[in-house]
Amino acid sequence: MLRFLILALALAGSLLLNSGYFTNLLVIIGLHTLPAIGLALLMGYTGQISLGHAAFYGLGAYGAAILGRRLGLDPWLDILVASVIVAVIARWIGALVFRLRGHHLAMATLAFGIIVHIGLVELRDLTGGPNGLTGIPPLSIFGHKLTSDFAIFPVVWGACLLMMALAQNLVGSPLGLSMRAIAENERVAASVGTDVAAVKRHIMMLSGFMAALGGGLYAHYIGYLSPGPFDVGFSIRLLLMVAVGGFANIWGVLFGVVFITLIGELLKPLGSYDVIAYGALLIIVIIFFPRGLLEGLGGLLAHLKSPLLRGAK
Repeated sequence: MLRFLILALALAGSLLLNSGYFTNLLVIIGLHTLPAIGLALLMGYTGQISLGHAAFYGLGAYGAAILGRRLGLDPWLDILVASVIVAVIARWIGALVFRLRGHHLAMATLAFGIIVHIGLVELRDLTGGPNGLTGIPPLSIFGHKLTSDFAIFPVVWGACLLMMALAQNLVGSPLGLSMRAIAENERVAASVGTDVAAVKRHIMMLSGFMAALGGGLYAHYIGYLSPGPFDVGFSIRLLLMVAVGGFANIWGVLFGVVFITLIGELLKPLGSYDVIAYGALLIIVIIFFPRGLLEGLGGLLAHLKSPLLRGAK
C-alpha cells in the first residue's frame, strides 16, 4: 500500500513541473504499463510464452475506435466493450495455443500477432488500412474533453494503478500460488488438483483485457490509428520491458517500462531499425540478467564490493 501511495504522490508531483514533454512521456509509459503487466502475469507468473501481445493492444485500440464510429458508443463505453471482447478472444486463443509447449507456443503466439497486424493493414473498409483511422473522439468528463496530456494523465495512471493493485492481489492469492506452480511444473500443479488449462485460459483472458484497455485509451488519446504501432516489434518491446523488470515482479515491470521507454527515445534516430537494438538488448538481459536488470545490477555491485571489503579488513 505504501508503494502505491508513494507512486501516486510522485505522479501528482510530476504535474507541478508543468512540462508538456515530460507529461507526454509519462502518459506513454502508463499506456505501455497496462499490456506489460498483463504479459508479466502470463509469462513471469504462469510461465506461458507470448510473442504476439501487441495484437491484443491493437485489437483494443481498433475495437474501441470502430465501436465508437460504427455504433456511436460513448468513448468510455467503447473502451470497456472492446476490452471485454478482446478478453474473450484472448481466452479463445489461449484454449488453442496452450496445447503447445516451448518454441511451438512461441511460434503460435508470434503467428497470431502477425495475422492480426496483416488484418489491420488489409481490412481497409474496416480499419482504414495503411491510411489508418482518423477522427477518433477524445474522452470527456462532464462535457470537458480530455484532449491534452495533462487532462488524460490522471485517467491513464488511474487505470494503471488499479490494474497494478489487481495484479498484486492476484499473485498473492491462492490463484497466484497456482500460477507459480504451473510455471514451475505443470504436472506437479495438476497432481495437487490445479486445473492447469483453466488457470492458463483465465490468465490469458485477464492479460488480454489489460492490453486491450491500454489500447483503447491509446486510441482516444492519440485520435488516430495506423497498423504500424501494433506490429511484432512492439511485442518484442513489451517482452523486453518484462524481462528488464524481472518477469515475475509487478513493480519491476514498471521499472522495465520506464527504462525501455527512455531507451526508445534515444533510439528514435534508428527509425524502424530500432528493433535490432531491442532484440540485442533482450538477448543480453536474458543471458546475463535472468532475474531482471535491477536485481542483476544490484547483485553485480554486491559481488564487486566483496573483494574491496575483504581488502579493507
